[in-house]
Amino acid sequence: MKQRFQALRNATVYLTPLFLSTVLTLPPAVASESTTDTPPNESAPDQEDRHTVRAEITVTSSLPELATSLRIPGSDLTNGGSQDVVDHLRYIAGLDAVRRGTINLEPAIRGLQESQIAMFVDGTRTFAAGPARMDSDLSHVGPRSVQSLEVVKGPYALTWGSGTLSAIRLVTVRPDFSEPSSGLVWQGRLDAVWGENGDTADTYGSVSAATDRLRFHLGLGRRSGEEYEDGRGASVPGGYRSHDLRWRLGFRPSQNLTIDYSGGFQEQDDLDYPGRILDATYFDTRSHAFELRWAGRDRIEGFTAELYSNRKDHLMNNEGKPTASDMPGRIPPFGLRIDLPTESNTSGGRLRLDLASHGDTKFSFGLDQYRVEQTATRTISRRSNDLVIFTDQVWPDAVIQNLGGWAQVVTRRNRVRYGATVRADRVEASTGDVSDFFAANTVGASDQSETNLSAAVNAIVEAGKHWTLEFGLGRAVRSATVLERYSDRFPATKFQLAAEFMGNPLVDPETSLELDGGARARYGDLYLEVGGFYRRIDEYITVSPDPELPKRLPLSPPLVYRYVNGDRAIYFGGEVSIRHQTNDVVGWRASMSWVRAEDEELNEPVLGISPLRAELGLRLTPNDSWWIDGVVRWVDRQDRVAVSRFEQVTPGYEVFDIGAGLRTGKGVSLALFVDNVTDEAYASHLNSPNPFTRERISEPGRSFRLAFGWDF
Repeated sequence: MKQRFQALRNATVYLTPLFLSTVLTLPPAVASESTTDTPPNESAPDQEDRHTVRAEITVTSSLPELATSLRIPGSDLTNGGSQDVVDHLRYIAGLDAVRRGTINLEPAIRGLQESQIAMFVDGTRTFAAGPARMDSDLSHVGPRSVQSLEVVKGPYALTWGSGTLSAIRLVTVRPDFSEPSSGLVWQGRLDAVWGENGDTADTYGSVSAATDRLRFHLGLGRRSGEEYEDGRGASVPGGYRSHDLRWRLGFRPSQNLTIDYSGGFQEQDDLDYPGRILDATYFDTRSHAFELRWAGRDRIEGFTAELYSNRKDHLMNNEGKPTASDMPGRIPPFGLRIDLPTESNTSGGRLRLDLASHGDTKFSFGLDQYRVEQTATRTISRRSNDLVIFTDQVWPDAVIQNLGGWAQVVTRRNRVRYGATVRADRVEASTGDVSDFFAANTVGASDQSETNLSAAVNAIVEAGKHWTLEFGLGRAVRSATVLERYSDRFPATKFQLAAEFMGNPLVDPETSLELDGGARARYGDLYLEVGGFYRRIDEYITVSPDPELPKRLPLSPPLVYRYVNGDRAIYFGGEVSIRHQTNDVVGWRASMSWVRAEDEELNEPVLGISPLRAELGLRLTPNDSWWIDGVVRWVDRQDRVAVSRFEQVTPGYEVFDIGAGLRTGKGVSLALFVDNVTDEAYASHLNSPNPFTRERISEPGRSFRLAFGWDF
């Protein structure tokens, strides 16, 4: 506790002087009807943003249809600041990320991870391609293809889909139709980014064309990297190759009707995963979506229909891992060859009907459905002669189908806006042939079904000219994944050892009940946001050791674990953010976030909880041509760890990043970024440990990146 108070004191030292100096010199507030409907950006917009915002990030803890949202320029995604979409999210208060390799990071929202976060791309439900989650559900979209990211920090995105304990929705670039008088309008952009630490390279080009009836977009990108050095000068495996292609075609036969088709293909090859027992040979992702939107008339305000398909192929291998080499005295002493091809294919659709408003009240209704088919077969052979030792089904031709319906009402009374959503889902899980061992050591039929009910209410109160209060209460239900139901002694992703885990066909869904509260204030160019939450997850899906189960592989730890429903898990915490544009040149921002969580079944902290974090940034924009931005990130030591899951304590650290950019009047921009200026040796607490050395994956040491962009 003494260390915790010391950590809080250190963080307060960062934030208090700037806050007090700003409040004591506040300019007169600008009156408006609603002072918090359009809050300023998280950081002062750079010069690219002043010309055109190519990406935007929205963060809320409320119903997305109702909330006053915080909009953050996503220019770091598009202008050379990130090699990965999720990597950029980890620096927003309340958000973080799990690193298992250089790219394809896994998002975390207020302590929630993996399938506890529902993820959507262009309205389509998407799932990870592999059982080891070498990719997150958002991994197969390049960062420069993003137009917007919406993050909902709580169980309020019930109209998006099922299982939304929290949710992220990504939308790729969609050009606007032009005005009839403008004729054919063309736009394009070229990006090139090079980083010296890890020899990273990122090139991207896009072109868009639009008339008042047609629109078209095509984007093509390539990303690559090699091993990088951490702050100690040690090499960390980090090789990867990624090719991204996305396209969109839209047709507007009338002002009321729009038809869109979007598609994408991504190929990733030779990816190093120091945080997994295997590496990735490839990912291949193909996606297609058709959407129809009708603006409606009379009693119908709008109608939307969508059909989509998302297919992912993946292959894992153990090339270069210790298991591939001969090792006398080990069991077995000879090197192994491990091949693990997987498929994760999703298809689905959605309907949404918005009725015309009755005064200040609006009613909406929707249906959505998805079907995910997952198959993975592991083959282990003796490397010297390719003699097959055994073959087993990791994902045994499993299918999960979800059909959901929802209804929502949003209204306004005087200075209060409030809304409510109710949702019901029917889930069916089935599998192909399971092993004799699985059938003999589990209880209940493999095929299971369940009906889940979710609901959320939210109120936003304009408490005064400058203050807005927000309150929310939500219940969301997450159904078990294929591994949690059908795993036959395969490693779990939310565990710190490569132990073996047994599925449970009868595992109940997790039910999250969350209470959120917050306040936002705006005084002139000062913006303050404070938010807190309390979450209880009943039937929390956790693990329990079963000494009676024999392990599958001789190299695995001795105990085999079962997936079980624990009593409950309790989470609470919050964030505070301050932003101020002091004058036309100087702007600063600061934030702090903290989460605490307890697994009451195991009587210990929940695995994978970020420690107390604080950030202080300063941005200078002397004129319309160039900018300088610096940020200090301070992270506390995390000593509240899940001992039974072998989670280790992580030391705290401080990191300083700086960047500068220049933009010419002809659409050309140049930027130089220096990350980790002091060459700090550190690892984020959520980074996966190396399964063979037990050390967490280190973050890169000092890194220089040069970015070039051209809008034409």
